[in-house]
Amino acid sequence: MKFDVLGYELDQEQKKAAFTTEINSIIIAGAGAGKSTTMVGKIKYLVLFKNVHLENILCITFTNNAALSLEEKIKKELGQTIKVYTFHKLALEILKDAHIHKKIAQDDLLEYMIEEILASIPGKYFEKLFLDKKYSDQKEFLEYKKVIARFIRLFMANYYESHYFDVILKKARKKDLPLLLIIKKIYEMYVLEKESCGMIDFDDMIYFATKTVLNQGINKKYHTIIVDEYQDTSMIRENLVQAIREKTHAYVTVVGDDFQSIYRFSGCDINNFLEFKKHFKPAKSLYITNTYRNSTELIRVAGSFIMKNPRQVKKKLKAKKSIKKPIVLCYYKNIKEDFFKLIKYINSPNLMILGRNNFDIYSVLNSKLKFENNQILYQDYNIYYKTIHKAKGLEEDNVVIINLTNDKNSLPSKIKDDKILRYVIKHYDIYPFEEERRLFYVALTRTKNYCYLFVPKDHPSIFVEELKKNYREYLSIINL
Repeated sequence: MKFDVLGYELDQEQKKAAFTTEINSIIIAGAGAGKSTTMVGKIKYLVLFKNVHLENILCITFTNNAALSLEEKIKKELGQTIKVYTFHKLALEILKDAHIHKKIAQDDLLEYMIEEILASIPGKYFEKLFLDKKYSDQKEFLEYKKVIARFIRLFMANYYESHYFDVILKKARKKDLPLLLIIKKIYEMYVLEKESCGMIDFDDMIYFATKTVLNQGINKKYHTIIVDEYQDTSMIRENLVQAIREKTHAYVTVVGDDFQSIYRFSGCDINNFLEFKKHFKPAKSLYITNTYRNSTELIRVAGSFIMKNPRQVKKKLKAKKSIKKPIVLCYYKNIKEDFFKLIKYINSPNLMILGRNNFDIYSVLNSKLKFENNQILYQDYNIYYKTIHKAKGLEEDNVVIINLTNDKNSLPSKIKDDKILRYVIKHYDIYPFEEERRLFYVALTRTKNYCYLFVPKDHPSIFVEELKKNYREYLSIINL
């Protein structure tokens, strides 16, 4: 049957995903394939054809902006209001409904405690612990607090309970034990500090909400739970969904794209997505593979590039748009002068500049380009800068990718995680630069038309060299 959502008729794959309601399901989407439209379509179908009330549909997404956007789309389509939650807002509401009131800890409390505790360790013991780190004094060592803070946050995102530290210690290498014991002590003191002050942090919020649901139930009659961006879910987030499902017997639908899983550094685990059908039995896989953003040629390159990662779900994206050579290699000699030349050459009123790091944009700006509030002021054009991580979910007429050098902090980044983090990162790359390839895929697929790669002639990124070697027929080259 014909089924219109937000002014568009759903395609056959989108309709199948929207109409599958009486079973758990994972909707595996391609970039630009209309995830949000399909989710709104599923909600519309549940309300109009299955007589499910909006208050019995739980929608969860990952950012406040995404939640507001989805709320607006549902209101526009159905003329009714639904509250779309982030995981933290949902957890906070569960705790409030259970009359559990806690203060939110300051974001830097953990870093403050790490610094205080490390500064109290005697110098000799310090040197003994960290001979391989080549730290000459305590001041130098305090830089290592970032690694310890990340270890604890990763631990809380995917393990949380302190007895898991004992599991880690049992399998640890002998030379890692002294540091792991210090981290365990810091973690325990951090937990104690929060408890004594009646505070919780964001991971606590989700953990305690899960415990509350399991112990006290939840005063909701959910029919369906819909979770967006599921490829970026941590274990404690999945546990909260499982707890609500257990108490309400709701069907669970998750939506996402494993090609765009780029938040491992914050505790997200792609395997929650890849193993959804094991964790939520019985469950069905559904695909939406028609991209309404990119050209056939661009997704052919981007799809082939990303599927070199053996763990990615194999899928063939389709597009109706054709652009013969959508990727343009733009070689420069003088980075600042040639970037300005490129902006003039592209001459696009809407242009997104993408980089690996927040500060990348400053390396390309010259006196002719003013930069304010992430906007590049040039004529009346809408030109703005985003990191690739912050651009996920966005699209623009044309895109420029910068910092494509063959350096340590470019794309791909060659900065290696400290080895101690291997105890809390569940799944490391099994293919070279696995997550960095996903990051490059996200960057390539933000464009509706052309993607310009701003590349140095003398030391280009290995990803650019790979594109040039394997996909030459889809590239054009200009020398600025």
